[in-house]
Amino acid sequence: MRRIPLMMAPGLLACFLGACTTLVPDPPEPAPSTQANAQPLPLPGDCPQAGAVEPVKGIAAGTDAQIAADLLAAVGRWTNAGTAMVTNEPAWIGPGVRGHCLADLAEALGRIYGPVLFAGNADETLASFRSEVVQENLANLKTAQEQGRATDAKRELVLIQQSSQSESGTFLNLVVRRFESGSIQPAGMETWFVIVGPPESQNLVFHLERKASPHGSFSW
Repeated sequence: MRRIPLMMAPGLLACFLGACTTLVPDPPEPAPSTQANAQPLPLPGDCPQAGAVEPVKGIAAGTDAQIAADLLAAVGRWTNAGTAMVTNEPAWIGPGVRGHCLADLAEALGRIYGPVLFAGNADETLASFRSEVVQENLANLKTAQEQGRATDAKRELVLIQQSSQSESGTFLNLVVRRFESGSIQPAGMETWFVIVGPPESQNLVFHLERKASPHGSFSW
């Protein structure tokens, strides 16, 4: 609503009493477009073209718990990436899609999500973890195409067993509960050993080791 100067108040009141004017709110400002920041998703020519994906969120600076939550949320978005597209875009629906296209899509998504989360000079644990998440994403893409709806697989933080922050970054030893898409029952428990760089490194992950943890805890 536009501001009305105080000196105009008596006249405005008289106008309302006389029903001579109706105030109209200012039109809402259009939401800023993120299309300019969207990242291209090139696929082989015999696959449906995926256009672009919205900017991928990384890990913000914060407390140990916030960093852990951001990391798990980012991995969750990665594992479900593209599942809405393959169930909503006509070109991806039906038997005409080549068998290799979902795998190509998962790899392309990995090339976008990976650099936002992982440091380029990190150790070999991240290559292994990236491969595992790409395979999880591929499994969810196949599930989404079969079921006709996007997936919502996720991981939840159960416990921070150990943590510390310094100028060198953040160390986290986490117990994580994993849920498959559509399920309210945990599919398993995992222990994560994570080293996240300092804020000036954009909080990129330098080390991420994951182990199955049947009893919900693990001694490092």
